[in-house]
Amino acid sequence: MKSANPIPPETSLESTDVPSLIDYRQQQQALRSSLREGMLTAAKQLLREEGLAGFTLRRVAQAVNCSTTMLYSQFGGKDGLSNALYLEGFALLKQEFEQQNLAQLDGIERLRKYAQIYRTFSQHSPSYYVIMFGDGLVGFVPPPESIQTAWKAFTQLISHFSRCMELGLIPQSSPNSAARLLWAAMHGVINLELKGYYLTVSQADQLYEAAVNAVLIALQHPQ
Repeated sequence: MKSANPIPPETSLESTDVPSLIDYRQQQQALRSSLREGMLTAAKQLLREEGLAGFTLRRVAQAVNCSTTMLYSQFGGKDGLSNALYLEGFALLKQEFEQQNLAQLDGIERLRKYAQIYRTFSQHSPSYYVIMFGDGLVGFVPPPESIQTAWKAFTQLISHFSRCMELGLIPQSSPNSAARLLWAAMHGVINLELKGYYLTVSQADQLYEAAVNAVLIALQHPQ
């Protein structure tokens, strides 16, 4: 005969839901990371909407409703925040180079396309560009390790110079030096363009194309 009140099965302590313990240090680190990311996002938004004029520690602090002291604790001051934006800019440039579908282009034409991507980046992100390559932030000098990291943005360009040399399109030399030579020409024209030295866009277009072609021809036919 079955019991009217069956005895419930024993409950194992291991199956009981026990709230997970909080790791204070882990939570603090997550909070600091979230706060730092929020500050960077605010700084980037100010750059996009107001340009360098809006990029001050006070404005960034107001945007995230914190004190400038908190900004100093996260970045060590304006130079630290500037360095973070400097690296962010190069990461975006590297992303632009890598995301373009250049499979249909090879040889010298791909080098010209890289030059076009570079100029388009400067036009779409002028505030980033002057932080990366110009004098937009008075007194800011990126540390050596940041400069080394920044140059990695040109990995695609350097690699393709190496390929052009392997194909015999450009005489064997240093791909790194070739990329720096092309970059110098590109930056020279863009820097003048951003400072308003050209009267029309078409004038800047023509000069940029001429500068890029001059370097590529010189590399293909060295004296």
